[in-house]
Amino acid sequence: NYVQSGEWTMKDNRAFWHSVNYSCCPNTPYLDITYHFILLRLPLYF
Repeated sequence: NYVQSGEWTMKDNRAFWHSVNYSCCPNTPYLDITYHFILLRLPLYF
């Protein structure tokens, strides 16, 4: 669950799905998901 923070804000997020087949096991795909987040730190004034 996404929880908002007073110190950070999420500017962008992306997910990339990859499937790779190796020569040893051509009928078995190996899957992974890579996530990219761009965060912006907000200034805190005391």
